[in-house]
Amino acid sequence: MITSKVKSIIEKVEQLLAEEELSANAELAIQELLNVVEALCSDKNSLADEVARLRKQLDQKKKAKNTSSRENEKQDSGDDNDHSSEKRRKSSKKPKANDRRSFKDLTIHDTVECPVDPDTLPADAVRCPDEIVIVQDIEIKPKNTRFERHVFYSQANGKYYKGALPAGCDHGHFGPSLRALIISLKYSGNMSEPKIGEFLENFDVQVSSGSLSNILTNSAKQFEQDYDDLFMAGLSSTSYQQTDDTSARVKGEFWNTHILCNPFYTFYSTRPGKDRLTVLKVLQNTDELRFSFGEATRRLLQDEFSIPDKWSDEIASLGEVEVGETTLRLLLDGWFGERNKQVRTIIEHAAAIAFYRQQDSVPVVQTLVCDDAGQFKLLTDKLSLCWIHAGRHYEKLSPIVGRHTKSLDDFRTRYWVYYKSLQDYRGSPTKERAAQLRLEFDELFSTRTGYADLDARIAKTAAKQDELLTVLSVPEVPLHNNASELGARVSARRRDVSLHSRSTRGVRAMDTFTTLVQTSKKLGVSAFAYFRDRLSGVCEMPSLAQAILQQANAVNAGT
Repeated sequence: MITSKVKSIIEKVEQLLAEEELSANAELAIQELLNVVEALCSDKNSLADEVARLRKQLDQKKKAKNTSSRENEKQDSGDDNDHSSEKRRKSSKKPKANDRRSFKDLTIHDTVECPVDPDTLPADAVRCPDEIVIVQDIEIKPKNTRFERHVFYSQANGKYYKGALPAGCDHGHFGPSLRALIISLKYSGNMSEPKIGEFLENFDVQVSSGSLSNILTNSAKQFEQDYDDLFMAGLSSTSYQQTDDTSARVKGEFWNTHILCNPFYTFYSTRPGKDRLTVLKVLQNTDELRFSFGEATRRLLQDEFSIPDKWSDEIASLGEVEVGETTLRLLLDGWFGERNKQVRTIIEHAAAIAFYRQQDSVPVVQTLVCDDAGQFKLLTDKLSLCWIHAGRHYEKLSPIVGRHTKSLDDFRTRYWVYYKSLQDYRGSPTKERAAQLRLEFDELFSTRTGYADLDARIAKTAAKQDELLTVLSVPEVPLHNNASELGARVSARRRDVSLHSRSTRGVRAMDTFTTLVQTSKKLGVSAFAYFRDRLSGVCEMPSLAQAILQQANAVNAGT
């Protein structure tokens, strides 16, 4: 039976029920039956979506003649429906759009007068103030310099002495401006290497595909310190950090690009995994973790995990020690061998978390804004979940019973009104208002509508109260995780242009330049100018790490 016919029948039933007053038992029985109808229709729609997905996947595999395309499966597994809550969150009153061109000071490179032909003027014409018209243009042309290096040879020493090339011109046959442009076209313009080469050919720049690849990969070495300094400054700039991840391809294998960000920076780190230990590596910007055994580790295992007393006693016998990955592996091999992999993993994670919380080489994140994935839990003092993520679950519900549709619409309206109240609280937080909002949360998420799917979803949201209301104790924490999702989208769009990296060196370069470009955008700095400044050896511009701390201090001083 098609959905539209089911809806028609249910509407008739509801009309008939509205004409008579039913007993409580009858009302409850009917409500149960309506929920059964909802469940059956939902199952039917899920099966239909799965059939459509598999049919599409099969068609794609036939076209590609590839029956093992994991990438196609990953792309097709997504939900094509739009579950955005933007319309509900946005105010109906839209501010008047401004012309951004009129709000930015432009550097004037030339001034040209445009006189009026005197023969066209009447006898009584009087000179008025000039009308100013600013026309933006750009000039791209090659600039090839022939350096005549003086060369001397010493027969006694058996060596040549050559005149030094200017700074920035001593890295092959391409100057700093050209190299900065190539990097900017790749990471600001999201152009593929062949298209960059095609673009440069139009301006009589001769650069091979191999040279392009080398410039994009090898130039990253000069920015590794900027990358590390930026990471440290970003962690220091706010008490919270936002994080997300997206898939990446490296040498044909599936990796993950991790994003760490706040309003002042965006940091990218591509790694083979996405488990808790990998997240700890990202938070410390390291490839080698260290592990701590002692009272803190035992307390963490006791409070958050459940392991046999035997292993707790073994940990106690070690005393207060810190070890590296190799030593830990040997220790755990001696304890477990190939057995008890779950307990082994728990101890490994607890020791890594304990070390991270105690170390002082990088700032420890106090609050992490993330999704509800397990790998983010226990790493920081507080977790803050995204209200927009939680709201999407309600947008996915599609009841066919009229009363259920009304209940869902009413609850979603109340949900986003409460969300707006939390946003207002962030602007002027008080203890009294925080206490009131906690009571309002309890009231909102204790709602029972009789629509089983909606009530189950409300109960799941209520169970995450602490993580959703972190903002009441840390008002600077955002209510959503859009910033890191936008950062992940940058990597996803690059993946559309260049499917994968062919080497780990290329991955490192990609992370470095994407981090610098996206952070420059947040700071209002020209990424091209920054690259050229550093590649030329001039280094007149302040580092991005300095700019992060300056802007963060200015914001904190303003508040």
